[in-house]
Amino acid sequence: MKSVLVFMMIASAFGKGVKVLRTAEDAVATSDSCLSVKIGILTDNYPEQTNWFISAKDGSVVVSGGDYTESATSYVQHQCLEAEIFYTFHISDTDGDGSGSYQLSLGKKTFIEEEGFNSSMQHKFMLADTDIVIVTPKRKYANEGNAILVSESKLAGKTTD
Repeated sequence: MKSVLVFMMIASAFGKGVKVLRTAEDAVATSDSCLSVKIGILTDNYPEQTNWFISAKDGSVVVSGGDYTESATSYVQHQCLEAEIFYTFHISDTDGDGSGSYQLSLGKKTFIEEEGFNSSMQHKFMLADTDIVIVTPKRKYANEGNAILVSESKLAGKTTD
């Protein structure tokens, strides 16, 4: 019943394109309301240009990363995020040519992933509990003006190694 109520709440808050991913077999709970999320960043040839952060609904930054020094290198960070809170993952490349990649995972399930993000990308999500992740469509921001291209995320709970 909780899953249905959470989905209804999310659907009304975010509208069409919401994805609910069940990850029960792989989720890692670190406390009653905190889940360990793995954030993986693969840098391109200009690692110092890549920065990212996760913000809560109120805009406060929960965790951030950047100041990378090695090109074509995988950086991994684990962060405890509270369940039932809306978050936005933001990633940017200061020169607008981001050809690296990134992924966010809960346990062995990847719920956000992208290769090449040009100037910037945003993904909204919520960890409903240890077996549900809700992901909205991604938002890609163009280099010029405020043009926003919204497309459905191609992620559907891809298993990671």
